[in-house]
Amino acid sequence: MTAVTVSGDGMRSLFELLGGSVPGALCGGAGTCGKCRVRCIGSAPAASDAEQRVLSAEELSSGIRLACLCFPAGPVTVQTVSGSFPEYSAVVAFSGSTACDLPGSPCPERQEEGYGIAVDLGTTTIALALIHPGTGENAVTVSLMNSQRKLGADVLSRIEAACAGAAADLQAAAIRDLDSGIDRLIRKTGIRPSSIRQMVVAANTVMCHLLLGLPACGLGRSPFVPHSLRFEPVSFSSLAAGVSAPPALAHGTARFPVTVLPCADAFVGSDVIAGIAACGAPEGPLPAVYIDLGTNAEIVLLDGKRVWCASAAAGPAFEGAHVSCGCGSLPGAVSAVSLNGTRFAYERIPDPRGNPEQAPPGICGTGLLDFLACALDAGLVRPDGSLARVCEQSGIILDPELPFRLTGADVRELQLAVAAVRAGLAVLLEKAGITASEVARVYLAGGFGFYLSGRSAVRTGLLDRAFEGKIVTPGNASLGGAVRSLCDDSLAGRIHAILDVCESVPLAAESGFNRYFIDSMEFPNQ
Repeated sequence: MTAVTVSGDGMRSLFELLGGSVPGALCGGAGTCGKCRVRCIGSAPAASDAEQRVLSAEELSSGIRLACLCFPAGPVTVQTVSGSFPEYSAVVAFSGSTACDLPGSPCPERQEEGYGIAVDLGTTTIALALIHPGTGENAVTVSLMNSQRKLGADVLSRIEAACAGAAADLQAAAIRDLDSGIDRLIRKTGIRPSSIRQMVVAANTVMCHLLLGLPACGLGRSPFVPHSLRFEPVSFSSLAAGVSAPPALAHGTARFPVTVLPCADAFVGSDVIAGIAACGAPEGPLPAVYIDLGTNAEIVLLDGKRVWCASAAAGPAFEGAHVSCGCGSLPGAVSAVSLNGTRFAYERIPDPRGNPEQAPPGICGTGLLDFLACALDAGLVRPDGSLARVCEQSGIILDPELPFRLTGADVRELQLAVAAVRAGLAVLLEKAGITASEVARVYLAGGFGFYLSGRSAVRTGLLDRAFEGKIVTPGNASLGGAVRSLCDDSLAGRIHAILDVCESVPLAAESGFNRYFIDSMEFPNQ
């Protein structure tokens, strides 16, 4: 097992000191999920009350602590319980191998020197791509986990944290993550730091506010008014100036401009709008649906003249949180499940540094939806979401050799997430006067959509059966939009053209949402 030594000041958790390079604090640092276990080698800091409730006496005596709740006051050497420190796996691929391969107008020829950095600043993961603006060549990509998760697992909990006085900490966490990402890009390519000339960021509206240090309280209460939807460029050094706590930023003096792309409303950010523009949805077969699945599922409907957008509070189940056997997209995690006769078979996220005999850390979101679809096929889950009598007590066991089982409470979490997305889309279709069968194309964007089985999406009711054969996966379209913005000045006009005809639909105010939500709680019959 790989060991890492860090020096604490008693103020920052091991999770922060390790830069998020441990399995995620899926509960937002509450110490209840127990999925950020680390083992302290030698003298371990005293266990908190929360750690004593979650960890067994044997674990505590062997030096195991929860990284999100352990605040060392000096040097400490730690290793993850499951092995070497994994890099959180985010999808960095997008349509086309270079920015010029993305749908839309071809990249103009530029004679620019230096490099640009495109960023998809996600709530859970952050992806960065180093791009040569003159050619659109993607030199290298990296991903890391958003260390803001220590202060909140989702955007709402982060808004609450910001309003409670942690806004500066949230901004510092985002800037540190970007600084770390920049450093990884430089180390991978050997370029000079001075050759970085600009950065473009696509993110949801809350993340944009937290990164730029803008007031975010209005995003967390009705009528959900953002401080701004358009953002002025700012130098990276200006952003970094507010990060005073050690360690010092590696690139805190860099003066390249940071451009944060514009958002649609409080719920639909630049990650979605830039993604739609980059994957060519407005110019493709219409009507079209664009869905970016996550804790908040952004849903957009386009008919060629109008654009309707909404955000459905799906909860963190799609990212493995609040599910007993769930985890994020960690190397080695179960990512796909199928039925092989009367047994379940599974596939895992590749882990080039791992031991194939090592047990998976859990089941990530796509694997969970596959698992649920297979359980429905096998009759182990009834259409109303209850478990069949044969597994009511034990749960649905994936593999007798693994400690993973789908409980009734787990099915309920997935059921609520599926119903929220399905109901949100139903509201937009009704508002536009479009039926599901009339939809010509469905874009499933983001990491979850990239790996999600279309069959499982339909079997669980996440997507209408009428969408079969119409689903495309553009990958990380948000990162693709940021990349394209670095290389193609015309994308800004396409983004604004979308925003000009975009109607935001607050689902909570729609009388039909609750009706559709209740209807969508029933899983489809096979």
